[in-house]
Amino acid sequence: MNKTILKAAIEKAQEQLINELCGRKYGRNRDARFKRAGTTDRTLVTRHGTIEFKLAKVKSLENESILRPLLLDIGLEPWKRIVNDLDFECAETASILTYRDSKTVIENLTKAKVSKHRIHSYVQKVGAFIDKERRETGNEKVDLLYADGTKAHGHNGKKNEINVMVGEDAETGEKHLLGLTVNRKWTETAEQFNGKAEALISDADRALRHALIDKALNYQQCVRHSVGDVGYSLWKAGLPKQERREIRTKLKAILNTLRNSTIKHLKDGDTGRLQWRINKTLADLKQLAKELAEEGLTTTAKFIRNSANYMITFARLAIKQVRIPCTNNLIERLMGEIAKRVKNKWMHWSTTGLENLLNILLVRYCNKEHFNRLKQKYLKQKHTFIHIKVT
Repeated sequence: MNKTILKAAIEKAQEQLINELCGRKYGRNRDARFKRAGTTDRTLVTRHGTIEFKLAKVKSLENESILRPLLLDIGLEPWKRIVNDLDFECAETASILTYRDSKTVIENLTKAKVSKHRIHSYVQKVGAFIDKERRETGNEKVDLLYADGTKAHGHNGKKNEINVMVGEDAETGEKHLLGLTVNRKWTETAEQFNGKAEALISDADRALRHALIDKALNYQQCVRHSVGDVGYSLWKAGLPKQERREIRTKLKAILNTLRNSTIKHLKDGDTGRLQWRINKTLADLKQLAKELAEEGLTTTAKFIRNSANYMITFARLAIKQVRIPCTNNLIERLMGEIAKRVKNKWMHWSTTGLENLLNILLVRYCNKEHFNRLKQKYLKQKHTFIHIKVT
């Protein structure tokens, strides 16, 4: 039904265009600058299926050029068969499903025949458009800045390094993709964000922290990752599993006590008691580091000493009635979306192909409304567009 309605709408729109340019058929149109130049069979592939119709042509009486008004009006190149709405549908679907599965879904839903290679080309086109728009639009207001990195399979056994920055408005909870690079340094990723956030929340990645530390007023090291990093350091040192577990449990108890105290005193407003708890937490972390050093676990002890002040930032800001999370769970969830789509063992990505696909996936995941606005802008853009005005 949609296909029939769309075909009728196209034919009606074309008839109106031709009458505006050439006047009514068989009428005397002495002021017209165009005349009818016959028709040709044309096929358009849309989200509603493949539509076949007679495409009308007109001839300019000024320079003898042949124009196809309908294609010019909808912004479609003369050689192109697939309209932009299907371009975007294919690219969006491919950001969720594999190219093979995307082909099956698109063909079942739209009855339009598309190949995996064509869908891949749409991902590159739409992804590049979204990346360009994201960078040119400017930075949205964000209070919290999250950053993390992950890997995906590349060609010839190499790994692709993925860096992501996400901003969040603490009041509304609205999220925005602020930075995305593949196989670039964190300093290059950081350049995509020109603002200043209240706090940067991330794991203990040194390169990440050094590149983004100036993008925020405060730095919160994820407490969950900190406990995990301590466990990994103890494992590398050869400590038995049970002993590793005891140390991790002790560290977790220290940090959880601070977190619970922060929640309590944010409610009752007892900032004095919260400051006491912060001081007690720092003292407990210092004592734990001292005990580890005495046992010869100097690397782990150094990590705790160097990270202690960063692990309690959320509590220190709570005294000023500024609320920030103590973990980077928000961006970890986003990393899970990346993993679902691109981290299968049999997938091998190029740098550009991976970056374009992730632009589509992450912008949509972070902010659906913004993604829909970009979609409408993409569909309205005119690639080969000539305004024909009849005066």
